[in-house]
Amino acid sequence: MSDNRTNRSVYRRGADDGLWFGIYLSVLILSSFCSLTVASALGWLSMIMAVSVPLVIYFCLKRSYRQDNYRSQFSMLWLHGICIFFFGGLIMALTAYVYMRFVNPSFYSDVFDMLLKVYEQSGVSADNPNYMLLAKINEAKMFPTAGESAMELLMSCVFTGSILSMLIALIVRATSRRTTPPPMQS
Repeated sequence: MSDNRTNRSVYRRGADDGLWFGIYLSVLILSSFCSLTVASALGWLSMIMAVSVPLVIYFCLKRSYRQDNYRSQFSMLWLHGICIFFFGGLIMALTAYVYMRFVNPSFYSDVFDMLLKVYEQSGVSADNPNYMLLAKINEAKMFPTAGESAMELLMSCVFTGSILSMLIALIVRATSRRTTPPPMQS
């Protein structure tokens, strides 16, 4: 590979990897949304993709570590992972916003209707506090807006991604072999 990739900053690498990760997360979130209202089989796809997120990040960080000749510090790998989650999360949040605002504005209403039907079919009485709470929320249409949901998705993506990146950065450094000795410290 050329030196162009190795000379780039950690932020640039995170943004580049975050673009592809954002597309991945967008497919994940859309399949998750559609599994609730359109095709329940998409739930399997979203679960498999969600479980595969650590592997995707592992391979991104491992590639970066290898391109730096195994000299990246833990903090650099961790920051790279955080950047991947931030930039990827931005794309996912935008996708979720567009879906909930323009494609399916009745998303929350449909989901709450479905939850109430599941409660009714399972034989739960109308006196159940959970059923009553869901019914009141649905009746009053007290759903979060598309913007609020998108921001929550972004914040949870970055927070959990930061923790996951920390663990994966440790694993990458612990399992990778150095091909050249580390530089001498003066």
